[in-house]
Amino acid sequence: MKKVNKFEEVSALPIPNGIKAKLLEHLIEPFGDEKSTSEVWEEINTCLYLIEEGDTDKSLSEESEQVQHLLRFVTNYPEFVLLLDDECPWLLALAIITSDGGGIYLVAPMNSPTFPVVKLADLVES
Repeated sequence: MKKVNKFEEVSALPIPNGIKAKLLEHLIEPFGDEKSTSEVWEEINTCLYLIEEGDTDKSLSEESEQVQHLLRFVTNYPEFVLLLDDECPWLLALAIITSDGGGIYLVAPMNSPTFPVVKLADLVES
């Protein structure tokens, strides 16, 4: 699993380029452009967690209690859950965790056997 605290780091994530392009599109859309997105992420402490293909419930359980809490929160209280691509399905979920709109994004391949993905897969908006 990887955690990204700065918007600029999203482009370096080890995910397929097509998925990365759609992910960036969704992340930028609410803010208009990359510069504004980066500024808002920094201002309101937004971050993104990537559940990687090799991750398991066991490996996620070895993360800090704070990380596990945030994963549980986004799993149980997502604002939305989207499918990033039909052909190579990855999901994107967002949970708002602060009163100023700060949030946690979770991105993962749909075939991940981890609890967050299995639960969120049932909530994917069509």
